[in-house]
Amino acid sequence: MNGDAMIIHLNGWPGTGKQTIGHELATRIGARLIHNHLLHDVAIVCCGRTTPERWELYEAVRATAYAYLRRLPSSETFVMTNALCKRSEREQVAWRHVVDLAIDRNVALIPVVLNVELTENIRRLQSSERPASKLKDPDVLRSYLSINTIQQPDVPELLVIDVTTLSPQDAATRIIQHVEKISQWAMPATKKHLNMG
Repeated sequence: MNGDAMIIHLNGWPGTGKQTIGHELATRIGARLIHNHLLHDVAIVCCGRTTPERWELYEAVRATAYAYLRRLPSSETFVMTNALCKRSEREQVAWRHVVDLAIDRNVALIPVVLNVELTENIRRLQSSERPASKLKDPDVLRSYLSINTIQQPDVPELLVIDVTTLSPQDAATRIIQHVEKISQWAMPATKKHLNMG
């Protein structure tokens, strides 16, 4: 990969392997990993998962974290993870914050959508290795899938990858190959990244 800083954003349903793949990717390219549980877990531990206060605290934590990320050296690359859906206003706002962060840092924003076949997705959700703080109930996942779809920005930088049969190492390799391929023409992020097609 070249030396240009960027934000690589991994989006997918719970259990697709975002954090594991993100860790592998960040390690291999020397990036900072900002996974969504870093921000959510503070709010969940302090306020519980289902209270309105949870979202108030999450938004405050996110605002503070992003303010610090804006100040980091412009040479730094971030790998970020989220589970952002199209029909959720809160998750549309969350994506706008990612886009604004990339714009403020004047770096390319590479959206990556991770897909997993449902049976494998459920197997991963229920893995004994999955932390207790993460979603583990397949019925909740099925309810999400029945009413919503994952955000997929309509930009040429987008990579959609099926990771059903890929190891985290292979998924990271595919992402690196994509980034290397587009790095010759990828420009700093703009509001175009808000377009979901």
